[in-house]
Amino acid sequence: MASLTDAFNDAFGEENAIVKFVVYAIPVFLCAYLYLSNSRFGCYTLAIPTALLLLTLMTNGINNIRSNKREILTLNPVLLISVLIKLFFAVVPVFCIMTFIGYLIITLIFNCIVFLIVFSVIFTSYLSFSKTLSIEAGYNLKVISESAMDVLICLLFLIPQLIIANGIIIGIVWYLFFVFHLPINNPLFIFYCSAVLVFNISALAGYFAQASYELIRGKDDEYKDNYYMKGPTDYTNKRK
Repeated sequence: MASLTDAFNDAFGEENAIVKFVVYAIPVFLCAYLYLSNSRFGCYTLAIPTALLLLTLMTNGINNIRSNKREILTLNPVLLISVLIKLFFAVVPVFCIMTFIGYLIITLIFNCIVFLIVFSVIFTSYLSFSKTLSIEAGYNLKVISESAMDVLICLLFLIPQLIIANGIIIGIVWYLFFVFHLPINNPLFIFYCSAVLVFNISALAGYFAQASYELIRGKDDEYKDNYYMKGPTDYTNKRK
């Protein structure tokens, strides 16, 4: 089963991880700071490209791990743009179609159940695409139908773990600010939280790569030398 602890360790352990967290925390910090400064227009203007950047980072990270590469987060803008374009064509149509179907059904039956199922289909399509960055993989109905419910269960187990882990990571620093009577909208605290968000993107890339390895399997020997899938004791010269 995918391990959030292993994913956190991998996120911290990759080369120049701290530098990447800081670099990608900058746009997140700007969004949060503008919002708390009541500059809502600037915040909302920056929020969309920032969200797309983080999604693209996680998508490329999943692909890198599943392709047995050393890097999780990349600093290559050309590669990120390429992944974003493919991501748009692979996932957005599925998102729109399934959301529309979900909207029609939601008027008749249970709201929560419907959207959980719809989201599991969307997310399974996303994981299938992230595995190879192949647009066709995002439309593999056989894989999606076989794996969607398992992916949904995986997400339901992930959410409370993620909330607790981040509650601890952020809560400790928040407590220090509370003890020393520092305001929560202090730029240092906002930047720290922004860096934690980028760290979560890296960790989630590892977690979802593990989950997709187990739930959306390819050939048996497809990733037999994959460092992330086998564990840190077998990595000697395996990773590219």
